[in-house]
Amino acid sequence: MLSRKEKLIMKAVYSKAVKTEGKCLMTPTELLTDISFKEDFRREDLEPCLKTLVLEDYFELIDTEKKGERVFCFTLHQNGYAFARQIESERRAIKFKIVLTVAGAILSVTLVRVLTLLFG
Repeated sequence: MLSRKEKLIMKAVYSKAVKTEGKCLMTPTELLTDISFKEDFRREDLEPCLKTLVLEDYFELIDTEKKGERVFCFTLHQNGYAFARQIESERRAIKFKIVLTVAGAILSVTLVRVLTLLFG
């Protein structure tokens, strides 16, 4: 299970890499601009999150320099390609929990009303 910050980075990398056969080049600035400004994400958080994602085998990361600017070269691995499916399954699980909670609430209200009609 990825943390919120790791998911933000993975969304940015996945959206760009999936268009180019699983490989892409991104500068740290590009990576950070793909993350919403509403999120609490700082430049210092970038390195640890990238290392974690590499260790969890989402992608291969090569850190290079091009024209004096730092550039990351990402190559998606199997876990990286499965990222979209993982996000979708998390959404389905949340929707199921919401439906289950609403159904439980409706059932309990109905049960209380029936019991009050019978015994009240």
